[in-house]
Amino acid sequence: MIAEGMVAGTLVATEMGWLPVEDLRPGDRVVTFDNGMVPVRDAALSELMTGGSRVPRAYWPLMVPEKALGNRKEMLLLPEQSVLIESDEGEDLFGDPFLLVAASALDGYCGIERVAPAPEMKIVTLRFDSEEVVYANGMVLMHCPKPAIERRQSPDELIEGGEDVLYQRLPRAQSAMLVQAMRTSAAGPAAPVHMAG
Repeated sequence: MIAEGMVAGTLVATEMGWLPVEDLRPGDRVVTFDNGMVPVRDAALSELMTGGSRVPRAYWPLMVPEKALGNRKEMLLLPEQSVLIESDEGEDLFGDPFLLVAASALDGYCGIERVAPAPEMKIVTLRFDSEEVVYANGMVLMHCPKPAIERRQSPDELIEGGEDVLYQRLPRAQSAMLVQAMRTSAAGPAAPVHMAG
């Protein structure tokens, strides 16, 4: 089951303006968070036959309401698609304001919720020559990892410097901790509690 990639219809910032991700081709230049305009190496289109609501809920996409993540319109995220979150809470908790979380960790945050998938979905996986973060539907920062073949490193390389990645994706427990802190911060300070008696 495909659980990451961009759902067709997602708009990506390119040198030609906002284009649906399914219209991108190798060589098209996309606006990236770190490196300006970068050419697409590959745009792999997959057809996902879901069977609709019979899919286990863990694989359901997430509906992101307009403006919940800086998006200009409602959008779908696949549960394992990494999203780059910028937050003071990330800096406080993990010493880094820019952290990757799986979209599934955002379930319940700012109205984001899982929805039963359509019986058929088109998914696009963008690849670049290196790890990139691209702008989708406004200010949603979607992570595009290095091609898998280039992510493999020898044990010596891993010992010397670890895997060469720009951003760390938080594990599930830490992602939940970050999202809870963001939720608490968005709610504002709690009202004082008055004890009876």
